[in-house]
Amino acid sequence: MKQWLGLFLIAFLVACNTDGVGVSPPNGPNPSRTGLWSDPKTWPSGQLPRAGEVVVIPADLAVVLDVSPPPLKGLTINGVLRFDNRDLELSADWIMVHGKLEVGTPNQPFRNRAIIALTGNNPDEDQMGMGTKVLGVMGGILDLHGEPRKGWTKLAQTAPVGATQITVLDASGWRAGDRIVLASTDYNPRQAEVRTIQAVNGNTITLDAPLRYPHFGEITYGVDQRGEVGLLSRNILIRGDDSSISTGFGGHIMAMMGSTMRVSGVELYRMGQRNLLARYPIHWHLMGRAPGQYIKNSSIHESFNRCVTIHGTSEVEVSGNVAYNALGHCYFLEDGAESNNLIEGNLGILTRRPNKNNGELGVIPTDQTPATFWISHPDNIVRNNVAAGSHHTGFWYALPEHPTGPSATTAIWPRRTPLGEFSGNVAHSNWDGLMVDRGPNKDTLEAEPSAYNPRSNPANSSNDNTQNPPVIAEFKNFTAYKNRGNAAWFRGVNHKMTGAKLADNAIGVTFASSASTLEDSLIVGDSENKGYPEAWEFRGVDGRSLPRPWAASNGGPIQDNFPIRGFEFYDGRVGFRNVHFVNFQPLQIQNAQGGQSETREAGAMSYLRFTAFPIDSRNFAEGARFFNAKPVYLPPRPEPTPEEISKDENADGYRGSVFVDLDGSVSGKPGHAIVLNNPFLLDANCKTKPDWNAAVCNYGYARLYIINQSGGNIAPVSLIRQDSSNPVFRMWGSPKDGDNTRFGATVIKGRSYTLGVTGTMPSKLKLHFDNGLPGDHIILAMPYGGAPFIYRDSWIDNRNKLEPATSRADFDSSAGNKYYSEGGTLWVKLVVQPGRDWAVLDICRNDLCK
Repeated sequence: MKQWLGLFLIAFLVACNTDGVGVSPPNGPNPSRTGLWSDPKTWPSGQLPRAGEVVVIPADLAVVLDVSPPPLKGLTINGVLRFDNRDLELSADWIMVHGKLEVGTPNQPFRNRAIIALTGNNPDEDQMGMGTKVLGVMGGILDLHGEPRKGWTKLAQTAPVGATQITVLDASGWRAGDRIVLASTDYNPRQAEVRTIQAVNGNTITLDAPLRYPHFGEITYGVDQRGEVGLLSRNILIRGDDSSISTGFGGHIMAMMGSTMRVSGVELYRMGQRNLLARYPIHWHLMGRAPGQYIKNSSIHESFNRCVTIHGTSEVEVSGNVAYNALGHCYFLEDGAESNNLIEGNLGILTRRPNKNNGELGVIPTDQTPATFWISHPDNIVRNNVAAGSHHTGFWYALPEHPTGPSATTAIWPRRTPLGEFSGNVAHSNWDGLMVDRGPNKDTLEAEPSAYNPRSNPANSSNDNTQNPPVIAEFKNFTAYKNRGNAAWFRGVNHKMTGAKLADNAIGVTFASSASTLEDSLIVGDSENKGYPEAWEFRGVDGRSLPRPWAASNGGPIQDNFPIRGFEFYDGRVGFRNVHFVNFQPLQIQNAQGGQSETREAGAMSYLRFTAFPIDSRNFAEGARFFNAKPVYLPPRPEPTPEEISKDENADGYRGSVFVDLDGSVSGKPGHAIVLNNPFLLDANCKTKPDWNAAVCNYGYARLYIINQSGGNIAPVSLIRQDSSNPVFRMWGSPKDGDNTRFGATVIKGRSYTLGVTGTMPSKLKLHFDNGLPGDHIILAMPYGGAPFIYRDSWIDNRNKLEPATSRADFDSSAGNKYYSEGGTLWVKLVVQPGRDWAVLDICRNDLCK
C-alpha cells in the first residue's frame, strides 16, 4: 500500500507542477541551445560524460545523441535528448524523462538501429517511486518511433512438422535476420515456436531450423484456423541487460500523470520485473485521460511481468502489437477505472502462469490463471485481437464491483456498465477463450463469481427493467478454436453472442446467465485441424488431439471420457437462434500405443454437467441446423453417492435438465421439450432417444423450489409424482446455501406431487413455483399436523391468507386461494396469477409468517 500511495503522490505533484521538477509544457520543452553529445562544449562541465556517471541534461539544452556513450549510472533529461540518424546504443541503470526523449517522430520514423539498455540491478534503488532499471516519464514526453513494419500475419497454408519454409499471407517488409514466432494451432500453447528468417521470397519464408510442431493454415468448415506468425524484431530495441534472464529483474517503462508517451515500431525485450507491482514492460500509471498516447506496431517478448499495462488511464491506443512469452496477464487494464481505450489488432502468444519453483509468484492472485487480454472495465473497444495461447484465458472480462487499488471509488460500476465494443476477436490454444465472469474481489483481488448486468444507469442499483432499463451486451464475430475448456462462458444478464465461429473446443458456449442468447453462429465439434498430440496423450483413433487428453491416476482409463458439447444450457432463461452445428459425433480414443480404446461422446447441445444449482425450464433452442452432428447428448447422472453429496456434487439442478424446442428444429416436434432421461421428468407418452440419453415430451415444465426458513437440515427432500408410476426425485440442496435450506426440482405443469422431508416438516416453509404462465399450476401434498397459516405471494396482510376448503372438491376447483387438510395431510395449489410467471406460498405454524 505504501508503494501505491507513494506513486500516486508523486504523479499528483508532477501533474500539478508543485514540486519544481521539469514539467513539460503542452508541446514539450523549448530549449534555448542545441549541441552534440560528442562535443565537450555541449556540456556545462566542458567534459564528455564518463562511464558510471549520472548525467543531467538541463532544461535549456537539446542534445543530439550522435555517438554511443559509455554505460551510465543514470540519465536525467530535463531538456531534450534526440537520437541522430545512425546506429546508436545508450546504456544506463535508469533514465528519467522530465523533458523529452525522442527516437524518431510519427512523421519521420527512425530507420537506423537504436538500442536502449537498462542495467540497474539494485532492487533497493528507487528513482522517484519507480524503482530502478526504469525508463521513467515524469511529466515529460517519450517519443519512440521505429521503422513502420507489419507486425503479424497468418499462414497461407499448413506448415508440417520438420518444415524449413512457411508461406504466409503477407511477408512484406520482413527480411533475413528477423526473429519471428509461430503461434500454436493446437490445445497446447507451448507449441509456439521462435525462428530466425534466413531468406524471404515473396510470401515464402525460409527458417533457420525445422519446425518441431505442425502449424495449421486453413479455413476449415468455415472457421479460420490459420495460425498467426508474429514479427519480434524491430529497429528500436529497449531491453533489460543480460542479468535479467537469471534474476527476472528486467527493465520497465513507466509514464506518470502529466506525461506523454507515444511508442511505435519498438521492440521491448527482457522487460518487466518479476513479482513486483507497477514494474511492467510499458505502463501508463494513473494518468486520467490520455488522448493521443499509444503503443502501436511494436513487440514485447520474454517479459517477466505482463506486456502492456493501462492503469487508471483512459483514451490510450494499443494497436497492432505482438506479445510473446509473458508472465501473468499480458494486455492489462488494471483497476477497473480504465475506459474508452482502443485495444485493436494485437496478437498475444504464450501467456504463462507463474511457476513457483522458479520463484515466480505473480503480482495479483489471478495471475495464476493468466489472461492474454485482462479487461477490468467493459467500456473499452476490444476489436480484431488474437489471444493465441494462454495457460488459462484468452479474453477475460474480470469486472470488479467497483475499481480497486489506487483507483478505488464507488462512483464507477464495471459490473453494470454497458459494453463498449467486443468484435472480431480470436482466441485459440487456451483453457477458456472468452470469460465474462470471475471478477476480482474488492479486498483480496481473488476471482469471485461476478454477474455482468449492464444497465442504462450503472449507478442506479435497481434491476427494475422500467426504472433502469437493461442494455444488451453484444459480443460480435468471435472466433475460438482448440480451447480445452469453454470457447466462451458468460455469467450475468442480457448477454448476446452473434456471428460466432467456434471449433474443436471442449465446450462451445455456456451461459451462466439469464435473458441471454447465441445467435447466427457456427459451432464445429471436430474439424480438419487434428493437432499434434504429445507422446503421452490419449488421442482419437484418427490421430486427433483431445481437449482433455490425460488419463486418470495410475494410468487408468481416459479422464472422464469428456464429452464435447457445442451449446451448453445452464441457468436461464437462455438459448440460441439460428446456429449451425457440424461434426458432433462419438469418437474412439486410445493411448499412444493404440490400446485402451474407449468412446468420447459428443452432442451439439447439452447441459452444464452435474450442477447442483437451479436451471430454467424455459431454456430454448430455435433455428438449429445439423451436419454430421448428434443434436443432443445429456451425460447420465444417477442419484449422487454420499461422497458426492459431501462435496456438494449432488447434481440436483442437472437431474432436472430440460429445454424447449421452439420450432422443432431439434426434435421435429415444435414446442416439445427435450428432457434428461430421468423417470421423474417423463412418462410413457414421451419418445425416448437412447443415444441422446434424453426424451422428447409434449409437456410444459416449470420449477418448484422448497425453502426451509426454520433452519436445520431436512435433506434429502423428496418429491413423488402422483400417477401410475409414482417416480421419486430426491434433492440434497444447493451448495450456495451451505446449510441445505433450498431445494429445487423440475416438474410437469398441472400434475400433483407429494413432498417429503427428512425429520419433521419445518415450522416455516416457503414454496416457490417458477417459470410458469398465468394459470399454470401444480398441486402439492405433504404430511402436516395441526392447522397451518398459509399466505399467498408472501405475507403482506390477512388479505393474502388462504382459507381452508370445505371439501376436496372445493379445493380442486379453487384458484389457489384455499388449502385442504385431512388425516394429517395438507394439500396446497400453486397457481400463477395474471402478470406473473411465479407463485409463492408461505406455510407456517403459529402464524410465524408475519
